[in-house]
Amino acid sequence: MVSRTQLEYGARSAAYALLGLVGTAAVVLVVLLAAQPLQPLVYDLFYLQVGPSEATETAILAHFFVAAIVGLAVPTLLADYVSDRWANRRQIGLGLGAMVGLLAVFLLVALAGLAAFLTAILALGVGLVGVPLALRFRYGVRSGALPAFVGGVPVVVFFLLLAGFGIGWGWGYVVTAEEVPESTVSGPVADFADAPEVGTDLLVRGDCETTTDDRRRCHLFLRGYDHEVPAVRFMARHGVRCPYQNDGSGYAEAFIAEYGDRYYRLTCSPHGD
Repeated sequence: MVSRTQLEYGARSAAYALLGLVGTAAVVLVVLLAAQPLQPLVYDLFYLQVGPSEATETAILAHFFVAAIVGLAVPTLLADYVSDRWANRRQIGLGLGAMVGLLAVFLLVALAGLAAFLTAILALGVGLVGVPLALRFRYGVRSGALPAFVGGVPVVVFFLLLAGFGIGWGWGYVVTAEEVPESTVSGPVADFADAPEVGTDLLVRGDCETTTDDRRRCHLFLRGYDHEVPAVRFMARHGVRCPYQNDGSGYAEAFIAEYGDRYYRLTCSPHGD
């Protein structure tokens, strides 16, 4: 038979797990809203290294990673205070510090241009499994902190799935080249000598149309493009960057480039849902 002591222990553990579930959800939502400015900062940091598409994924996932760490930390520390008056704060701090270390590993791997979402899954998975195991079996923590942490894990997994769905949605970045009359061109004119494949893919193989005034307009969609990084570095050398998705500040600059005795005004903009 189950003793009264075992029932009480089970009830307390369930209560702390519920605290972790509800607390993590609430804190994650608050941090996701409050820390939104983190995304364009990460995007700018990664932009020239991996291109706007991978930089966008990294920005979204880094934002989520921070929200997950804070979301797990608050109810875990609260539960430890209620049960043991923070007797295990050092051990919990080490566990949360390991989560921060995993965030740093994720950013370093993403900076190398590897798949950001897969890296985030792996890093978070190590933290979500490793931290509670270390707290229990390495540091012998038996307070309410452990079930509170475990209770928050499904919330983090749920938000990670939402982040993955958002990353897979139909957003992207597009370079647009609009032909302009030679008579309107003044000042410096760029060429594609240092990025010939970009010029060919944009103005020969790209999605081109003829406007009503008999001029060409071409589009090059960067997400999934093999030469995305050379394309954005070429444009950055001439003062144009692709503005971050949903970032109103953006980069509205344009420059003139010559290709095949024609002149084009080049810009970059986000597109999609």
